[in-house]
Amino acid sequence: MKPALPAIAALGCLAIAFHPSWAAAPIGAVSVQEGNIVYTAPGGATEALTETGADDAPALSPAGDAIAFTRLTRDVDEAHDSPAVRDLWVIRLKDHKAVRLVTGKPAGKGKPANVLADIDHPIFSPDGATVYFLTAASSDSAAIHAVPAAGGPQRYVTDGNALSVVTRGKYAGSLMVEQHRVMADHGSWDPEVLVSPAGKMIKVVGEDPNALRSVEREQN
Repeated sequence: MKPALPAIAALGCLAIAFHPSWAAAPIGAVSVQEGNIVYTAPGGATEALTETGADDAPALSPAGDAIAFTRLTRDVDEAHDSPAVRDLWVIRLKDHKAVRLVTGKPAGKGKPANVLADIDHPIFSPDGATVYFLTAASSDSAAIHAVPAAGGPQRYVTDGNALSVVTRGKYAGSLMVEQHRVMADHGSWDPEVLVSPAGKMIKVVGEDPNALRSVEREQN
């Protein structure tokens, strides 16, 4: 059975980007309509950027100049308990050029760190240079990977069932991930864990719904 990844609705999914120098000024938004990526400019004008009917999970870059999203290539194979196969794409708003960053693969029997099944929940680093994303690594946990937004080899970061990027404070650029952890003879828990972009643990924050906000308030 695949791990539960963050659910992103096929309709009404909305992501808004804000200019880093003025948090009150939106620079655009993206949504999904009937499996197509739609961009809404700050003035309200909308434009469909894809027409495949298979696209989902859009994320607008911090500068508002690119959108990362997933594209379904094979649906869930319930007969073989195999998750969906999705590719990771990025499209530039200036020329509408779409580039595939990562090709998804069936789950197979490889090491969890090498599994690229059910790519989901892309999110940019604060500088827009990296796209992080989740994969259905195993029945116990998803995994977090990273790929250069300009293209290049993807890499495994760490295990985790949810992902946020710290955008401000002393830990800006680090990742907040939810990890399933087993405690010897005392069951398990799912704390929020702060890790570096390379996946090195910085600290365990705990099961706190406001963990990201708390970490972003920390200053040097």
